Amino acid sequence: MPARPRPAVRRAGEVIREALADTDRCPLHLENTAGAGGTLGRSFHELADLMEAAGGGTRLGLCLDSCHLYASGFDVRKADGLAKVLDDCVALVGAERLGSLHLNDSKVKLGANADRHALLGDGELGDAGCAVFLSEPRFEGLPCILETPRPDGLAGDLERAQKLRKRGLAARKRRK
Repeated sequence: MPARPRPAVRRAGEVIREALADTDRCPLHLENTAGAGGTLGRSFHELADLMEAAGGGTRLGLCLDSCHLYASGFDVRKADGLAKVLDDCVALVGAERLGSLHLNDSKVKLGANADRHALLGDGELGDAGCAVFLSEPRFEGLPCILETPRPDGLAGDLERAQKLRKRGLAARKRRK
């Protein structure tokens, strides 16, 4: 018999269910958290529990945040590390639930459980880690939101992200 979800998960599930009932087609993506304080969504188990508590409808998806993954203890700086994290995620929530991405570097160390975004490539993930995230095959076609604007604006962010993605794709091709 599965364990009963925590009261906070049950309450959040009820609110999510209500929000979905008030619309007829808008998807809702739950984002993984960095694990600070009393947040929900710090693990894939908890995200799966939230989805179940919300009724598990097909409009319910997952937004993966690169900074939050790293800050909550998932080392996603290398392709094999990210692949294992995604394997675990998909096993618990399902591949069809991967719906969007937030791309941020992290100002904090691995497992620090703090939500501190850094500019793309300027934090603990660095250029190499961001390139890995941007080139993950299972992310192909997913919308990706850059949350930390560079001083030179959106054009600079997009140019840097495109360069890092190309770098990551080239590295993956060399490994094959």
